[in-house]
Order: sequence, then C-alpha cells, then structure tokens
Amino acid sequence: MSSRRHGGAVARLEVHGAPDERSPDQQDEHVDEHVDEQAQTGSDEGRAARGALWFATNGIVVKGAQTLVLLTLAATLAPSALGLVALGTLVVNVSAILGNLGTSGALVYWRGDVQAAARTAVTIGLVSASAMTLLLWFTAPALATALRAEDGGAAVIRGLVVTLPALAVAAVTQELLRRELRFLRRIVPEATAAVVGAVVAIVLATQGLGVMSLVAGQVVQGVLTLLLAWMVHPPVLPGWDPASARGLLSYGAPFAGANLLEVLQLNVDYLLVARVLGAVALGQYSLGFRIAYMPYVLLVLVVTGAAFPYLCRRRGESVGHAAEVVLTVLTALLAPLCVLSALAPEQLMLLGTKWADAVSVLAAMALFSWVLGLTQAIQVALNASGLPGVAMRLRLMHLAGLSVALLVVVRSGVVAVAWTQTVVTSATAVVAVLVATRLVSGFDPVRWVRSLWPVALATGVAVLALLVVDVLGDGLGLGEVSVLRTVLLGLAVLTTYAATLWITRSTQVRAAWSVVRDAS
Repeated sequence: MSSRRHGGAVARLEVHGAPDERSPDQQDEHVDEHVDEQAQTGSDEGRAARGALWFATNGIVVKGAQTLVLLTLAATLAPSALGLVALGTLVVNVSAILGNLGTSGALVYWRGDVQAAARTAVTIGLVSASAMTLLLWFTAPALATALRAEDGGAAVIRGLVVTLPALAVAAVTQELLRRELRFLRRIVPEATAAVVGAVVAIVLATQGLGVMSLVAGQVVQGVLTLLLAWMVHPPVLPGWDPASARGLLSYGAPFAGANLLEVLQLNVDYLLVARVLGAVALGQYSLGFRIAYMPYVLLVLVVTGAAFPYLCRRRGESVGHAAEVVLTVLTALLAPLCVLSALAPEQLMLLGTKWADAVSVLAAMALFSWVLGLTQAIQVALNASGLPGVAMRLRLMHLAGLSVALLVVVRSGVVAVAWTQTVVTSATAVVAVLVATRLVSGFDPVRWVRSLWPVALATGVAVLALLVVDVLGDGLGLGEVSVLRTVLLGLAVLTTYAATLWITRSTQVRAAWSVVRDAS
C-alpha cells in the first residue's frame, strides 16, 4: 500500500477518532474553514469544467485548422510529399520539447515563488531553444539524408525550427495562465495563430507552393502565438534564480522526458517506415495514422489538459476519484469515433483512390486513440500526484516495447505496423491502469469499469445504426464512397449514440452542465 493511501487513512482517524477537545469558538472556526474548503473545491470543479469547454473549443479550432491543411495537402500532393511533411513535423515536435526541458509545464505544479520560477523558465527556454535551432539548421542536410528525404527535406526542417525560441517563451505565459485556470486567455493566442497560419498555408498550397506552404504557415503561427500571448498576459522577462532552476529542472526533466518519449513512441513507426519502406509507404501510413490519431488530439489532450491543474489541487483519495471521472468522460467521447473508424474507413478515399492503403491503416487503428487516451489520463494523474518519474517510465516502457515489435513487423507493410501500434498501446494501457491502482490514491478500476455500461450500450446501438444505414445506402445506390454516404453514416452513429447515452445517463449529463453553467 502506498504512502498516499496511508495518508488518507490518517486523515479519516483525525476526523472521526478521538473526541474534539477544542473550544466552541475553535470548532466554529474549523467548520468555517471546512465550508470554505468545500466552496473552493466546487469553484475549482466549475472552473476546471469551463476549462474543459475552452480547451475543447481551442482543440477544435487549432486541430481543425491543422486538419484542413492536412486534407488540402493530401488532395493536392503525392503520398511521398505527405511523407516529407510527416518527417519535418517529427523533427520540430521533438525539438519543441527539448527547447524548454519541461520547465514551462512544471510551472503548473510549482509550489514556490511562481514569478521567479517563470522568469527562470524563460531564460532556460530561450537558451535551449536557440541552441536547438542552430544545431538543427546546420545538421538539416544530414538529417534529411538519414531519413531518406533528400528532395527538399533540409529546407522543410530549417523552415519549421526557426520559431522554436518564440514558442519556448510563449509556452511560459500559456502555462502560467493554465496554472491560474484562466483558460479563455490561455487559448486565444494559440487558436487565433492557428487559424491565421492555416489560411496562409492553404492559400499558398493552392498557388502551387507545395510542402513549403506548410512551412510558411507554421512560421506565421509561431510568431503570432508569441505576440498574442504578450497581449493577453504581461510579458515574462528573462531572469535567473538558482533555486528555481533546480526545482524546475528536477520536476520538468522527467516531465519533458515523458513528453519526449511520447513523441518518439508516436513517431518511431514513421522513422522505421521511412527508412525501410520509403516515402510513398510513409505517406500512406501517415494519412491513416493522422486520421486515427485525430480524436486523441481533439478530445484526449483537451480533457486531460483541463484536468491537470484541477487534479494538482486535489489531495488524498479525491485524486483517484477525479481520475476515474476523466477516464469515463474520455471513453464516452471517443467511442462513436472508434465505431466510425472501424466500420467505415473506406470513406477516407474521398480524398482520392491513391489513398487506398491508408484505409486499411485507419481500420487497424480504430481503437488507437482510446487506448492511448487511457494511458495519457493516468499519466496526468501520476503527474498531479507528484510522480512524473513514474509517468516517464511508463512512456519508456511503451517506447521500448513498440520499437522492438515494429522492428520485427515493419517489412510486412504499413498495415502490420498499424496493428502493432494498436496492440502494443493496448497492452501499455492495461499496465497503466495497474500502476494507477497502486500509486494513485482512491483509484478503483473495478468501480470505473462498472460505470461504463451506458457507454457500452450506446456503442452497440450506434453499431447497429451504422449497419442499417450502410444497407440502406446500398439499396439507394449511393455508391460505396460518397459525400452523402459519409454524412449519413456519421449522423446515424452520432445521433443514436448520443440519444442512448442521454436516456441512460440524463441526470449526470444535466448535473455536469449545471456545474459548468453555475460555476463562478
């Protein structure tokens, strides 16, 4: 049994144990403090719930803009060019994590003087991000050759990394706002910059600029993110406090390590496919993977991003109870999208028959976002419990297992790679649940699984609805792949799923909406 579980038991004995020997005035003060604590808890819950909505809005805007750019490029470029985009994005994602060494994320958990820590985090971010930019600028040709992306790869890498210092500085401001649960101000710079960057990229792509249209859009987005962050929050100037630096790096290093391992885990398949199967296969795999991964980005990162500062404020068994709620919400949100990916993946060929191989990849990864989301939510609970090292070890285990498995199957083709991703990620999710059971106080996996029966029922109804509409579509001669058929299938799944969930859990849905509506 963990120390946190013992801590919860001690707290119960203090409340219900020996008679209260305090004076009546002292007891009244204690009651007032308890009421204030309950009120603060309710306020935090409401602010976190509102935060989830703002993060959802931000996710829809930002990732929706990125998706439009992706689909535009997929419709106008060859699969090999999309593979080049995937490799360039991988390089910049890894560099962005190393650019601040996790210090900006550590500000959300920080227990000391946050202003001194923030100024120190800006200095660390500027120095490390600038060093990464210079390193990648000069090594871009060698990286492009190693990744078999000689035709334009160096230019893409150089263009994408020039905004790393700006993003590192902006991240400090954004994480300060998240710490304060000021989610609306937190999302304005990112969402606005994403829309403007997407418009630039799409316009340039339609003018025939190719993959460099994405580079131009990303540069505009990075610079604009920093400028807008300074508009919604006073700029944090560079500074240095040795004690803050030690604390930030102590927490931030494993935090960044976990994030880096996640990026590698999500991209080791890209590296192996590019190296072994080539750019065309990578383009096919990349499109199927990105569509399967989209619910994770749009929903999982939204919910867990809003939940993290809320969980950081919880103590004792309330952390585990809150984590169960997060897991249930994620499962409910992801289930209908998993159904569509599993049973209607061929609609992806609306982008052209050249993407036929991507259809099989999408079908094989139908459950990927869900099982990856379970792992992510548990790692957020571990981080909020002060255990980022455990979360990092989970990431490392996932990466190691996936790398070994992919080395064995990669020559069998992109569909085998997709199935391997799903199977290994599912196994990691099971391990994460077992770890949470032991280390996150109050977490009960049996209670959580029992709470999912309405989701299971609604999913079954949605599957039947999709099959019925599919048969009717054949009878009406809509064609196996068409815009109308895609719309009808989507509506059938989403409406029947939502209706069933509402019928079985209307009280909980109304209560959740009440928290959001009445939160102060």
